[in-house]
Amino acid sequence: MNKFVEYRFSYRELAVSPNAAAPMLGYDGDLPEEITEMVREVMDETAGCYDIRGGYVIFDHSHFNKDGYTLTVGEATFQIGKIIFNQLKRSSQIAAFVCTAGVGIEQYSRAMLAANEPLKGFIADILGGAVVEAATDKIQKELSHNMKAKGLKITNRYSPGYCGWQTVEQHKLFAQLPSNLGVRLTDSALMQPMKSVSGIIGIGADVRFNQYTCRICEATHCVYRFKKVSVMN
Repeated sequence: MNKFVEYRFSYRELAVSPNAAAPMLGYDGDLPEEITEMVREVMDETAGCYDIRGGYVIFDHSHFNKDGYTLTVGEATFQIGKIIFNQLKRSSQIAAFVCTAGVGIEQYSRAMLAANEPLKGFIADILGGAVVEAATDKIQKELSHNMKAKGLKITNRYSPGYCGWQTVEQHKLFAQLPSNLGVRLTDSALMQPMKSVSGIIGIGADVRFNQYTCRICEATHCVYRFKKVSVMN
């Protein structure tokens, strides 16, 4: 297996804002003051719950086949679908990544639900997702920085389960990643801990990072669909 570049992050260094929970709490914009106070309370109580780590491995050789919109890296061939295929097809290398917030935040969320504190449990669940996304952003920035030093660029990240790439192919992806990161797959290809992210990123001299990609995605149910974000600034 190619070298896996691993990162570990503290909860504090990610500096996740309470407003990261706004879309999932049904707010378009900043949270009201009273909700912000509740979110901050949960953030304080869960600060020690996280085991945030992840990283990436780069494959120097990849093959794209437009017939079936497949990508082959290592010994695995992925049916990534037309949307992702078109975003990655100019890549000369592919980075496979994984990142997790750890199981502690899930345990806190379940404990709050059992203690008849459903709102706190729900907020903790949301924050766990925000934390792992923030950590994955940092990993992607590090990859971008490392590739820029070589005169290369990167694409957006893409994960199984989105844009026509079937979740079941997560098993193929995890076969390309080390098994000692504390993330495993269920038989149905769901990650445990649940607050984990995995996927691929294209690398090359002629690839492009799109600041806003919701326009190319078919997931109309996604709460982040109209929330413009950038991990590259």
